Amino acid sequence: MAHSNRVFLHRTLVACELIIFIIAVGTAYLSQNSQWPMFFTLSALAFVLFAGIKLLGARPALMEILLREDLAAKIAASAIPQGVVDYFDMQKSADQDRRNRTTQNEVAAATGMWLCANSGASYLDPGVYRHWPGVERRLKDGVEFRVVLLDPFSAEKGFRNRLNVDGERFDSKLNVPGLIKLYNTYPTLDVRFVRYGMHATVFATAATMFIDPYHVGVVDNRIENRSICLQVKPATPAEGVGLYRLFKGHLDTLWRSGASFEEWVEESRKLKLLPENIPALKPRQYTV
Repeated sequence: MAHSNRVFLHRTLVACELIIFIIAVGTAYLSQNSQWPMFFTLSALAFVLFAGIKLLGARPALMEILLREDLAAKIAASAIPQGVVDYFDMQKSADQDRRNRTTQNEVAAATGMWLCANSGASYLDPGVYRHWPGVERRLKDGVEFRVVLLDPFSAEKGFRNRLNVDGERFDSKLNVPGLIKLYNTYPTLDVRFVRYGMHATVFATAATMFIDPYHVGVVDNRIENRSICLQVKPATPAEGVGLYRLFKGHLDTLWRSGASFEEWVEESRKLKLLPENIPALKPRQYTV
């Protein structure tokens, strides 16, 4: 099913140029044989075709009038220049599986990784297993992985908790002892915490990025966490800023404003928010 007649129009214009060439050859033959009525008829046709092609080339707005595009073509024409390469409907299991496979392939090829998320369990919890095996291999290879998580004791997280059934005080997905163990094991894994601004899960490599927006839409007494995911790659549109650059800036802003893992653990312990028996965190020197 064609979503646009743009290609058809392009091919039609090329065909018109070929016809003009053929007419030019024909008029040369007709003039040599003094067949003037046909000569002038074909010359007039060639003039009309030539003038039409030049007019459309000089006035792109006229070309747009001839274009017929459906919604899919209009979305693609807008999204592709911004760097969008795929769309995943996360309410469909097939799209969930496809997104997971695509992400795993990108993790395997990553030379550097960045993540901002509420808990990051899909990437950092061996028990969830979704992306952890690939992430673990990259960490063992010395690939840097910068992670920014939403402080589970922040007002922003508390608001989300209150909207969910039972209003959990602590994010059950955030495995702090497990995260400390990973942090102590892999020196290229760096973790920070922020209290505000976590509006999407963004996982990025140097080559691509996956964006899952957050919302507070409640369905059946819980925030529905399945919505959409966009895969984007670096791009420079004619107008505006590419989505990769925009959301990489979002990641960088959260990273700069976040508290280090050490600072967060120390502060949480002072406020008696963490269990006393959690593992000790190995100190590390941070660089922005």
